[in-house]
Amino acid sequence: MRADAGGVRAGAGGVLAAIAEPGGKVVEVVCASGGPEVRLGCRGAAGPYLRAPLRGLLTASAGRPWHIEPAEPGTVHLRRPDTGEAPDASAAPDARGAPAASAAPDAGGTVVVTARAGGLSAELELAFTPDGLLTLTTTWRNDSGTEITDVAAGLLLPLPTQDAHVTMPGVLYNDNPSSDPARKVPRIPYVAEEHRLPIPAVNAAWDGRYVSLFAHPEATRDHEGRVTYGSLGVVRSPGPAVAALTGVIMFDGEPDVCYVSKAEVADRPIGYRDLAPGATMTTRHTLDWGPVEPRGLGFRTLVHTRLYRDEPARPLSADDLVRLKTNAMDARWNGDGYLAYEGTRHGRPRSYLYGWTGQCMKLALCDALLGLDQDERDERDGRDEPERVERARRAAGFYVEGSATPVRGLRAARYLVDEGRWEMFRRDGADFVSSRALGETITDLAALTLLFRDAELEVPPEWEEAVTDAAAVFWHTRLPEGVVPLGWTPMGTPVSPMVSAAGISCVQAMLGAYRLSGERMWLLRAEEVLGHYHRLHAATFERPFAHATLDASGEDKEAGMYFFLAAHELFRLTGRETYARWAEVAADWLLTFVYAWSPEFDRGSTFERRGFKACGWPSVSVQNHHLDVFFPTSELMEFGRATGRAEYAEQADRILHAMGQGICTEPGDWGFRTPGEQGEGFFQTNWQRTGEANTWNPSWVIALPLYHALRMRKVS
Repeated sequence: MRADAGGVRAGAGGVLAAIAEPGGKVVEVVCASGGPEVRLGCRGAAGPYLRAPLRGLLTASAGRPWHIEPAEPGTVHLRRPDTGEAPDASAAPDARGAPAASAAPDAGGTVVVTARAGGLSAELELAFTPDGLLTLTTTWRNDSGTEITDVAAGLLLPLPTQDAHVTMPGVLYNDNPSSDPARKVPRIPYVAEEHRLPIPAVNAAWDGRYVSLFAHPEATRDHEGRVTYGSLGVVRSPGPAVAALTGVIMFDGEPDVCYVSKAEVADRPIGYRDLAPGATMTTRHTLDWGPVEPRGLGFRTLVHTRLYRDEPARPLSADDLVRLKTNAMDARWNGDGYLAYEGTRHGRPRSYLYGWTGQCMKLALCDALLGLDQDERDERDGRDEPERVERARRAAGFYVEGSATPVRGLRAARYLVDEGRWEMFRRDGADFVSSRALGETITDLAALTLLFRDAELEVPPEWEEAVTDAAAVFWHTRLPEGVVPLGWTPMGTPVSPMVSAAGISCVQAMLGAYRLSGERMWLLRAEEVLGHYHRLHAATFERPFAHATLDASGEDKEAGMYFFLAAHELFRLTGRETYARWAEVAADWLLTFVYAWSPEFDRGSTFERRGFKACGWPSVSVQNHHLDVFFPTSELMEFGRATGRAEYAEQADRILHAMGQGICTEPGDWGFRTPGEQGEGFFQTNWQRTGEANTWNPSWVIALPLYHALRMRKVS
């Protein structure tokens, strides 16, 4: 069926072309009062899921800065796989004013829409894949006879409401409502490079429905070997729309502005294409749609739509990871704890740091796990068992004995080795105790205490007392909303009334108090507090997890980590399916930060030379667009195995091994002198130094991979 879409008169109502798939999805191009439009629907649904007028479905501009320039629709026809194109048929009303007869949905056909913008012509093909997803293939051609420079072209899918819940993995979560308004972070309208997105897609959800647009990234290299990709985002002109473009970008509504570092932007006109006469450029995208409730859970469809087949790198075995990270940990041991940084590098004083980037207590837990592991002892002829257990005991004892503050339960976070004194974190120029950092440390102290107890080793009573005292502070100083504050002043009052997910690690500490004491009160309190966090953040994701990192102020992966960990632990302790569901949703949110594919890198970059693959790596936050190893890898594996959700266990294995990249295996490797060291930041996009890694190596870069490798190796 062929129709001149531009010639359809107002008031027409016939179907110009339609295709369907066995699962019930339907695509129709219909005559509407404002002109022909594409409608995405599902059999049995009340009305279409999305309506996209043909005028404006495609856009193309020439010249800088790029702008939204609606392409004028041309024809619509249906191409059948068996007989080719259907016979021509007019889409205009007949002489009596009746619309043309409706077309029945075609199984296996392709809807073809043409359009024109200046000297460019376009052909958009829509066809279902066997698994019920809609592929959109767009080909632009220069028909002008002369070169057209600085072309920006693409698709626009209009959203029916101004307040759709939009997710762009890793960078935009419901317009990042918790981010500090004084800082520059992505907010709608925003268009980003595909390689900035762990899952190169945009999900929009509203009124019980969602639509997801996925890119199929293809690298384009210039003559100097520099790589560019297409781009995805959300624009607001002429109305809110999901945009899939040929590489041009936008930040805060300004075209050609790139987000280049922490809260920093720069003018960077990228993504423009020059087309010689007769030259073409083709893009491919996939559409998915369906019901979702609440709308804030639309992001889950991104994680479970398996479009990307990349496999992560596996440069090291679990044994290699343990060996190398153990070597780095041993190099950090300093008599009473583990140095937060390698020597005096980076101009920072020697210190022990607890929680956040320091993880001194997590390293003590790793030492104890190594010392008490029978297989490890057999391999080492038992030489390291007493030394490692004693180091863990000494590190924990040093912290418990020295870090106390005048407020019982609150503790300092850093010990300055060469000055012999403890200090707190600083916020706005004043001392404060971070709930995230203290919650982490007390949780690890509880785990170490339980490990010693299970091994029938002597446990100082002060350790359990420290856990209980901290849990009591967490409970008694909650905000009116029932959650733990961002932190406390040295006098023990909340440092801010702001509601955030920063203190969810304190729920784990309460559960540590329950497991140590057996007092059911702590279990009930932990359940109550996590319930408040669920209501505020995870029930609808109107305000996603945020404010766990101490150097950022917005939505971040680590905030969601602690909700997942607490829900997972509550499921283990109670067996209640509610907590398994909470953990599963949180795991999916975390997995939106994990790369499902591997971008290519510029010729000559470290990543290009070393074959670095981003697939399997987690990114950090809506403010910090790099990769790092902070992820609940072993707990994700445990959760998948305990609940029969095998995909989570498989993902955990992929993540663990992907993060083996960048580890120093011999002196000088990756810029380090100590085998086992690893950089904190890997830069996979136009954020800081693309294709490079840094040598900033706080001790959590040792502690987290070692802890997870030990636990996962033992299980496997």
